[in-house]
Amino acid sequence: MADVKTSKINQNICGLCDENPSKYCCPRCEVFYCSLDCYKSEKHLQCSESFYRDCVNSELMAHNADDESRDKMVDILKRMQDDDNIDINDLIEYDDDDGEPADSDDEEADDLEKRIENINLDDADEIWNALTEDEKNEFEALINRGDVGSIMPQWEPWWVYRREKKLVEDVDANADDGEALKNCPELKAVPKFETLTSVKPSPAIKCNITNVLASYAFIMRYFNGEIEPGEATICLFNICDNLNNNTNFDDPAVALESVAQKCLQSELIQTDEASITVMRKDTFLIIRGPSDDNEKYYCQSALSHLHNILTKAKTLDKQKDQKTAKEKTVFSKKFPEHEMEHLPSLDVSKVKKCIKKVEYYLSYVDSYDMDFE
Repeated sequence: MADVKTSKINQNICGLCDENPSKYCCPRCEVFYCSLDCYKSEKHLQCSESFYRDCVNSELMAHNADDESRDKMVDILKRMQDDDNIDINDLIEYDDDDGEPADSDDEEADDLEKRIENINLDDADEIWNALTEDEKNEFEALINRGDVGSIMPQWEPWWVYRREKKLVEDVDANADDGEALKNCPELKAVPKFETLTSVKPSPAIKCNITNVLASYAFIMRYFNGEIEPGEATICLFNICDNLNNNTNFDDPAVALESVAQKCLQSELIQTDEASITVMRKDTFLIIRGPSDDNEKYYCQSALSHLHNILTKAKTLDKQKDQKTAKEKTVFSKKFPEHEMEHLPSLDVSKVKKCIKKVEYYLSYVDSYDMDFE
């Protein structure tokens, strides 16, 4: 069955050895690879060492962190102070007497953590006011160069996990599946498809769902896993013809390519061919599922999460209408794109219809499958 899907949506081979089928995607450079050996190979050394360095930094800061979001913010801001040329071995040297890190940057990191210790991390102005002038200037320089992504921890999608079928299964295989599925969005309960209609479903439904899943996968990566429902929904409609225009597709490859072209032509989204290649691969991974015996799960999780995003977008838009226009803050004046005023308005009636459509797709996937014959 996976072979049938591959004929419609190409499965890339390892981008490092160019020999074996790829199983994973590097969350930093988005290259597809087949094994840990390839990940640690010479061709990928710069990226992998950077990843290990960041892991060490995160671990060091975790000793003093008592809040997940605070630790994440400290990590992001500290990267602005780090020297890009620092050797990874320098980060793991400890003083022999007390076991504490010997890195001289610790004092700067501690100072930064103290400055944001008691502020609201959801308030951009509070964070902005806590920065030094040098930090503000460096942040502005990053914005002007378009390099903000270089200091953001790369999000790893939950759908990259895959357990391949073996002749002899490991005893702990199901336990591994269970741990991996904990990272997936919670499934939404929906009625059985046969209770919604007595009409035989059209083969186009699978292709339409592919169009929606591809759009969802792109949006999740585009926002690095940090979804603001209103903005995400506007961008989703901008690239998803099935939700935005009720377009029907009769070929999954065409449904996928529609999203690719919409992304490249969009005035709201800035992307490139490399990101489009990742989107194609992500769509294949979602449709393929975590394992052969549980292949629907990722489709159901993605559609459930999308339903949740649309529902929140509808609610947020209603709340926005009830509020009076508030005075622009220091941060929003300096960085206007922090606000949503540059985006088109959200059509709430369309959001409501799309919520129902996603529920319909969820019922279909629950009762049928996503095999492309």
